[in-house]
Amino acid sequence: MELFLLIAFGLPLAYVVAQVRALRRWEGTARTLAWLPVLAAGLYTLKFALDVARDPTSHNLFPFELIIGSLLGLGFLGLCALGRGIAARLER
Repeated sequence: MELFLLIAFGLPLAYVVAQVRALRRWEGTARTLAWLPVLAAGLYTLKFALDVARDPTSHNLFPFELIIGSLLGLGFLGLCALGRGIAARLER
């Protein structure tokens, strides 16, 4: 149970830290791409609010949704970072 709580709280926190760091440090196309998970999270938050307003029991597995969303966001940022690294090496 402790491992699940660590993952459920740690993974979203790690994603937020990585997202803020990417938006502050990256420039150009990479920064533009880094905004995509923020946009997706905003749209999902709107959908979540509408769903819960309609039926309060509609997101009973919300911790799992948060874990999956954090993994997707971290994966996308990782791919962006990999792309930045490849682009930087090709420019040399």
